[in-house]
Amino acid sequence: MAGFWSTLGLVFKAVFGVVPGETVPNPLASYSHRHSGDPQFVCGIADFGTAGQDIQAAIKDCLSDFTAFSCVTVSQHLSISADAVDPFHAVRDAQNWAWNAALRQNCTALLWGVAAPDQNGINVWLANRQNTFAPHELFLSQKYSFKLPLAEDFTQAIQLLLRATSLRQVDDPARRMVISTELCKSLEQQQDRVRNLDLLDECGDGVVLCFASAALALAENGDRSWCQLASEALEPLVAQCFGFDDCGDRDRLAMMISVAGQSGVDQLQPEDIALLALYGHLLNWSVLGSSATRVSKLAVEIWRILHRRFEFAAGASVAQAVCSMRLGEASGAQARETRDPDLAAEAINYLRRALGATDAKTYPVLYGLTAYHLGDVLIAHGELAKTGILYESIIPFFQATCMKASFHFFKRP
Repeated sequence: MAGFWSTLGLVFKAVFGVVPGETVPNPLASYSHRHSGDPQFVCGIADFGTAGQDIQAAIKDCLSDFTAFSCVTVSQHLSISADAVDPFHAVRDAQNWAWNAALRQNCTALLWGVAAPDQNGINVWLANRQNTFAPHELFLSQKYSFKLPLAEDFTQAIQLLLRATSLRQVDDPARRMVISTELCKSLEQQQDRVRNLDLLDECGDGVVLCFASAALALAENGDRSWCQLASEALEPLVAQCFGFDDCGDRDRLAMMISVAGQSGVDQLQPEDIALLALYGHLLNWSVLGSSATRVSKLAVEIWRILHRRFEFAAGASVAQAVCSMRLGEASGAQARETRDPDLAAEAINYLRRALGATDAKTYPVLYGLTAYHLGDVLIAHGELAKTGILYESIIPFFQATCMKASFHFFKRP
């Protein structure tokens, strides 16, 4: 693995670094110039329906002491269409409308949702700039359910969610460090709560989902120490997605999911898709710091299910590419753990399929991530199959894909 990182370092040096005898401009410079400074974080709270004004006021009151965000009222009620052929697309469209409403009010995030029919809970969705980030396509349908009254657990969960949102939007490294430190402290304060299985019944699954979302944001920022706890906290919800009452331990959950296979994946609700994607992402990150084969095996099973869900779905090209990429990533990790060259070859096929379905001009980040994982798995396959592949032979591949993706990314206004 160390050889791969050395190779990747050579790639970035060749693509972005200084070439002897020439002065190569730093492509990040123009991007930083266009996006100088940190955004002013403003959270909009949309109309929640019949009792919308009361819920809006309650949420604003909960966040009144949260100085990281300013909160404003957005006078627009958002709803999910019941006429769409695919419920996932209906939620995605609603999220796009919500994000447009947020932009009109100069908000960096928007909380919107509905009160439960019996007024004993609320369902909340979050719209933010993440909506336009292709690798997070499956998270658009994430629904956070909370029990009323809006108590301290709700307040802490929403603050976690907003801090995670701000961490993804900050360009300044020093500011990112401050936010990530605050996020870690918040996770430490709540870790005992999420370990308590009664929390789901008392407060709703939104508390655990916000915790896991914050852990993923930290992992993407370089700190994956919270991934294992967050993924374990999600496992009772994951078991419920497949109709299991009790998952027991992780080994039993992996066995039950494997037995469930691909049956019924078309009936997964949009919020189940987002939950499984969140769980799968956390598992993929956990594999990097774990020697337990069951983690990578469980990640492969989860991504196989999601891949099957979108494999033949109309209008889901980005979701298909994301699932193929993550399945290839998980399969490559398991191939390394089990020393299985055939599984590595299968991972290569998934990643090539994802790369072929991704437009570098429209989705440069997704294209770059897919190219990265494909190069990684190509090296792994060469080592496992003993084909005598040389690391240097992968460099031109990385150069071509990185140049293509970076050109379109930094060309964006």
